[in-house]
Amino acid sequence: MIRCCLRQAITTCSRINRQFPARNYFASEEGEDMKFEILEESLKHVHNHGWSETSLKLAIRDMNLSEASLKMFKLGGAEIALHYDQSLNDQLEDMMAQQLDDREPDAEPVPIADFLQDAIKTRLELQLPYYDRWSEALALCIDPQVAPKATSQFAHLIDDIWFYAGDESADFNWYTRRATVAAVYGLTELYMLQDTSPSHTETWAFLNRRITDLAALAENRIELEKQLESSGDLMKAAFIIAKNMLGSK
Repeated sequence: MIRCCLRQAITTCSRINRQFPARNYFASEEGEDMKFEILEESLKHVHNHGWSETSLKLAIRDMNLSEASLKMFKLGGAEIALHYDQSLNDQLEDMMAQQLDDREPDAEPVPIADFLQDAIKTRLELQLPYYDRWSEALALCIDPQVAPKATSQFAHLIDDIWFYAGDESADFNWYTRRATVAAVYGLTELYMLQDTSPSHTETWAFLNRRITDLAALAENRIELEKQLESSGDLMKAAFIIAKNMLGSK
């Protein structure tokens, strides 16, 4: 989910079930459905009141529900951001799956660099409706209670992108590829937040340069793997990669 937890996400991006098990706040399926509907309704108030408990309260009021319903949201307004983030991840996965289904059996595979760039751009564009409030959503992941789910959602997002890109690695490459794409995504998202160019053209140019950096890294894969293995620390390795990318204007 939320990218300000980039370093933590990289260290936790391990082989786990592709479907993150949601916390069981309620004993019934009906309760879960109600929570989903409240979160959806809350999005209507985010522009004016942010990812906040106020937005939740207004949604509960709009639905003529008891204020006791607020107790279902253990993470407060942060759950709206987590919910929205996951819904966008699901949308992207559906789009990538559809592209795979529509591809002709004898068609040439899409170059991985092109696929990665398109997937990252599409996912960032999906959140543009709440662009004015996205920096607040990013800041929420600092909360220790929010960070575990936020970083898990982010890890699954990166894993899904590589899965549909056709990655079948089962060695150290599995980790390095996800670490580098996570760095590209996080840096592009942060760049996007301060981009005032029309239609975010400068952001997409920045993304293109970062993808070009990845292609250059791939050409020197053996040397990179030696550097990462010698570091013995994926978090440190990701920092080095991110630093190199930031230095490439």
